[in-house]
Amino acid sequence: MKNVDSKLNDYMHAWGARSVPFQDQDQALFETEQTRQATERLQQSAALRSVMLLSGDNGVGKSALVARWVQTLEPKAYRPLTITQASLSASGVLCTLLAKLGQVPGYQRAINVSRMEDAIGHLGGVIPVIILDEAQNYTASAMEEVRLLLGLNLPPQPVFCLIMIGDNYLLDSLRLQSRRALYTRIAVSHQLQPLQPTQVEAYLLHRLKQAGLDRPCFEDAAVEMIASASDGVPRTINLIARMAWIEASREQQDKIAPTHVDAALRLVPVARDKIAMPSGR
Repeated sequence: MKNVDSKLNDYMHAWGARSVPFQDQDQALFETEQTRQATERLQQSAALRSVMLLSGDNGVGKSALVARWVQTLEPKAYRPLTITQASLSASGVLCTLLAKLGQVPGYQRAINVSRMEDAIGHLGGVIPVIILDEAQNYTASAMEEVRLLLGLNLPPQPVFCLIMIGDNYLLDSLRLQSRRALYTRIAVSHQLQPLQPTQVEAYLLHRLKQAGLDRPCFEDAAVEMIASASDGVPRTINLIARMAWIEASREQQDKIAPTHVDAALRLVPVARDKIAMPSGR
């Protein structure tokens, strides 16, 4: 690992980069019209204490967008309660929320619901914002518990906001009769789309700038290859572009050419799968 880190440091130094390009840590959000719309709807849902579903393909940036939105929330107005463990049981969901509110969970649901009400009451005018990531993986019983918790919103003024983040199939699964009671409570559904081919170059420049590189580093044909191979999914773009950068660095090149992208496509499984698909599919 030490040798690998040393190589990457050499590559960064040769390019004049502050960090390895296209890493996911602490990156500023690439803003588009649809991310602005999503952020606006998240904010409105929080203010109205309503239920929102944010969906999209794997890697399109749903969780990252919500995480950065949460960082902008005014602490005196909102209390985010994010659950990332989609494997929790029904009781686990309730106990996790209580723990995040600083309460000690009990052994009976009735006690925990009562403690939940008390904890929310002690927040005063602060609005709890419950965020369920990877919501498509929640069990039916866990989703039913979420629906039952919405019963706390029966007073004239709802007491919390619920944001569900999931894949494109989540909305359809919530339409099923067994989950329709939760489905009918969704105030707004927003689907986050992949980037358009014309946006990929701007996205690459944005990510390069985050690494301290203020110049175009891709040949035009290389950008086109990445746009096509990634289908505009930011996570896939990052994986391909990072490996292409490493390939170019290994060859002591200061610009990423189609040959480097081609090598990256054969190294990144999700891109390699697309190459391997028979034509016409």
